[in-house]
Amino acid sequence: MKNDKRLIQYHTDDPGQIYEYIKKSRFAAEVFTDDMDAAFPFNAGMLKLLRYANPLKQSYYYIEDDDRYAFFTSYLNRMNLFTFGKARLFINLQTIAFPCSLSCSGYITNDPEWMLEYIKTIKGCKLVLNADMPFRMKGMVFGETLPTCRLKFRDDMDTVCAYMRALRSPYRRRINLAVKNCSDISMRRISDDSIDVHPLYLQTYERSEYKLECLSKGFFDKTEGEKIVFLRDDKPLGFVLLKVNGDELVFMLCGMEYKDSECNADLYWFMLYNIVAYAIEHGCKQIDFGQTSEKTKLKFGALLEKRYFYAHHSNPVINFLAMAFKSVLEYKYSFPEYRVFKDEA
Repeated sequence: MKNDKRLIQYHTDDPGQIYEYIKKSRFAAEVFTDDMDAAFPFNAGMLKLLRYANPLKQSYYYIEDDDRYAFFTSYLNRMNLFTFGKARLFINLQTIAFPCSLSCSGYITNDPEWMLEYIKTIKGCKLVLNADMPFRMKGMVFGETLPTCRLKFRDDMDTVCAYMRALRSPYRRRINLAVKNCSDISMRRISDDSIDVHPLYLQTYERSEYKLECLSKGFFDKTEGEKIVFLRDDKPLGFVLLKVNGDELVFMLCGMEYKDSECNADLYWFMLYNIVAYAIEHGCKQIDFGQTSEKTKLKFGALLEKRYFYAHHSNPVINFLAMAFKSVLEYKYSFPEYRVFKDEA
């Protein structure tokens, strides 16, 4: 690919510069939406904020040839190559992913295979996360990573009461129990820094099995979207960060106080229930519940959507070993098949 004279490539660590470059490209109308900005979460404001709120060094790539283009984000990280297995091998790598732990991929392209061929030419170890289309690439490790959970509302679920009526009794009863046990909890919706939710986020981050990046307080103070904060006696116990994106609600991040495990279970169910209520209130047709905590989200009626990873090392020996031990790189999961809604066979 490096010898392809038609290939145009631009690489920078400044999201403002990459946007100015793409605006002048032949494919600007395809990469950007209205007002020459990309759709959420690739909009310039979000990437500029993450450049400072994510402490890991970030880079932005844009490539094009006669009829193909790709724009992707990358950040340097040191992580356990066997994150989803039992072994431990920490390695420096470039993670091609959105730098905010969202379940979307970290790229925009009209030809993923062509883009991956280019990524193979980048020196060092590269990990492409959250691809939604499975295909095998010669010379790259390929496998499944954490799935995302997506809840789609039927047309008759236009109110919270209608959604609750559609649930089978065990699932409706569990939600009602959480609502009852959280009756002393108040909620506040904010889009500013009037409540510091960062300590709650840090508690959840520290308990996470799959750490990628740790965002600073500034991200939560300035990010677009709305936070629902759950309080008892005016003390924050938990929060969720939500973003309405067209007809979809994106559950971006959350955080909780972890002192009482039994209370935590009820609070988490209560938080998810209020995400459902928020989505319906805003006319959303679906919720991207994100990754992790799959069992609980499935009990709200969400379904799993597979996500995939691609990995490559420019050192052929290391790359060969990674391909040979591919099975320990994958995230393996098996969840019961819940029949959450009454009309499900």
